[in-house]
Amino acid sequence: MKHLLLIALSSILLVACGSKDDSAKGAPAGKGNGGKKGGAQRVLNVEGYVAELGLLGKNFQTMATLVPKNSVSLSAATSGRLVSLKAKDGAIVKKGTLLAKIDDSELRAQLKQAQSNKMLAEQKEQRVRSLFEKNGATKQDLESAEASLKSAQASVELIQAQLAKTEVRAPFSGKLGFVDVSVGAWLNSGTPIAELSEVDRLKAKFSLPQRYASVIKVGDKISLKDSERNVEKFGVVSALDAVISESSRTRRVMVDVDNAKGELIAGSFVSVNVAMEASNVQSFTIPSEAMILDREGAYVFVSQGGKAKIKHITTGLRTPMSVQVLSGLDVGDTVIVSGIVSLRPGVDVKIKGLRHSINYEVE
Repeated sequence: MKHLLLIALSSILLVACGSKDDSAKGAPAGKGNGGKKGGAQRVLNVEGYVAELGLLGKNFQTMATLVPKNSVSLSAATSGRLVSLKAKDGAIVKKGTLLAKIDDSELRAQLKQAQSNKMLAEQKEQRVRSLFEKNGATKQDLESAEASLKSAQASVELIQAQLAKTEVRAPFSGKLGFVDVSVGAWLNSGTPIAELSEVDRLKAKFSLPQRYASVIKVGDKISLKDSERNVEKFGVVSALDAVISESSRTRRVMVDVDNAKGELIAGSFVSVNVAMEASNVQSFTIPSEAMILDREGAYVFVSQGGKAKIKHITTGLRTPMSVQVLSGLDVGDTVIVSGIVSLRPGVDVKIKGLRHSINYEVE
């Protein structure tokens, strides 16, 4: 009986399984798991920017720092007590003016002794030379007298050089800053006394991007403006750096500025406007966040027929806000500027808005 019961149960199970298989095979295509259809591809909402063609060039604007034409920290060249101080805070001085004097009494005494020794050496050299000409002295005697005279002369010159170091004189005409010492103070060699700056002539230093590194030359006029004081002047390019910086890809420029009237203050910032001649090369300008870099170079995503497409580009000048595109884009291309991390070639996109409020033009 037990064997018959097991056989009957097995038959029932086989029939049930067969019914499920037949029912699955007979189900309509695309309707399984409750008859739900496959999910549709997601459409990305993005922002676009239609770059307009423009001539490469126009104006380049940047900031420059004004520095004195010449500037030096006046300091003591030797140690000693300060016995005279002619320098005054903020005074205008001429080249060669004596500004400070260190005690030189000991050196002057040494100079008198050295000058006396020199005089004796000169007299001895003259006597020996006279005797030598009369065969009363040997050539060796004459050479010894000449050597003694040269040694005495060197001693005098050495002390005179040491005396010169006790004086601090203006190396050029200019304006003094604040005087940092007082009469009677002991100064060590190198102790600063005051800053002297030539402020009637200034230098403006700024950098040009590599693309513009050759558009100006020595002698060109450059416009500079101090917006805080509403002062605008022209300077003349006096020097261009010999090399382009490897780190920033820029070339340093130096401009001489006439400041005889004192309208500008050294150390302040001024805006620099470099006028470029418009060239025949046209370019697009796009927001910097739209550009992507990979092993093959720079590229952007554009929207074509509702889908994202990659276009490789050649770039020019870059700023934190914008990038110049020299080739790779066509007129009317809508460059995608948002949702970049989610984009892939062929992804469905919908332009939800175009950026026009910010000026991305590269000046």
